[in-house]
Parts: sequence; C-alpha cells; structure tokens
Amino acid sequence: MEAPITLLLLAVTGFISWRAFEDHGIMSKLRYSPYLVKQKKEYYRLITHAFVHANWPHLLFNALALYSFGDALERVFFPHLFGQRGGKIMMVLFYLLGILAAAIPAYRKHGDHPGYNSVGASGGVSAMLMAFMIAFPTAQVGFFFIPMPAFIAVFVFFILEVLMQRSGRTMIAHDAHLGGAVFGLVFVAIFAPECYPSFIEAVREFFVG
Repeated sequence: MEAPITLLLLAVTGFISWRAFEDHGIMSKLRYSPYLVKQKKEYYRLITHAFVHANWPHLLFNALALYSFGDALERVFFPHLFGQRGGKIMMVLFYLLGILAAAIPAYRKHGDHPGYNSVGASGGVSAMLMAFMIAFPTAQVGFFFIPMPAFIAVFVFFILEVLMQRSGRTMIAHDAHLGGAVFGLVFVAIFAPECYPSFIEAVREFFVG
C-alpha cells in the first residue's frame, strides 16, 4: 500500500458521509455551524464537518481530488521534508489544519447566524491542491479522468468552485476554500520555499518551451 494515509482519509470520509446520508441526525451533529461553535462551544464541528458531504456528487468530487493530489504528497513531498514516519504524521496534521484554516472565514462571517451550515472536506482538499501544484506544477493528473498538468487542474478546480458558489443552492462552503488554499501556500513557503522558484520556471517552460 503506497499511500495508506490518503486511502484511510478517503475510507473514513466515505463511510461517515454515507452514514450521514442515511441518518440526518448524524449530519446535523457533525456539520459546520459557526453559530453553534461560537455560542455553544461545539468546537469539534470545526473538524467533523469535513467528514460529511451534501450529496454523493459532492463526496465523489472531493474524493477524486483528494486521491489525485494526496497520493503524491504522501509518497514524495512529505517524506522528503520530514522522513517516512514524520511525513505520515505531518500529512494528517496538514490536512486537519487545512480544514481549520478553511473554517475561519465562515466563523468570522456567520458566527451570529444560526441558519448558516456547511459540510465538506474541501478545505483540506484545497490545501492539498495548492501544495501539490507548487511542488509538482506540470505533473499529469487525472482530473475527472481528464489528464492535464497540475497547475491547470487547480485552476479548473477553482473555476468550478466559483460557479458552484454563485449558484447559491448548496450547503457547501465554497467561499471558505480560500482559507485552505492560503494555508497550503503558506505551508510550502515555510517548509519548502525552494519550490516557488521551481514552480515559476516549470510553468514558464511549459508555455515557452
């Protein structure tokens, strides 16, 4: 098994999301409510919302993105920075901190709004997307089974996010994904700053040869 942490995250997220689809009580208990976090001190929601999803397409979209990008980060990027065992631990911490970072904007914006709720792993996934893009900008990834360079795949991902946000018809916190993305960029800047000049050069060579 080459990427056990990525597969474990996928399995846990898939199982909990499936149970939440079947039992609305689970969904209600785990989804992100900034109001309940602020007023009732239910801080666990800052993390648990990432393990439930609005529907099957939402779950599959995040699962595909997590697998496409998390696999290489776990096998190459994190071990390179922290060693094999340390890399596994940092992979989990990175994912969870990305989820927390993505939750901050909604907490500040909706902490006094009891009607606001959101679900989904997109905060942690967004962090992974950005870290992967900077570390492996021209690596070919299968985005919805369409091969493309990583930096283009991330661009397409965020275009889709903007379109879904504008629809305004889901519990998905599209506007919070920026927090996860910024966390991913900052993490790379701190622990692997050499990736940024390499990223710029790789993208330049992709376009001009």
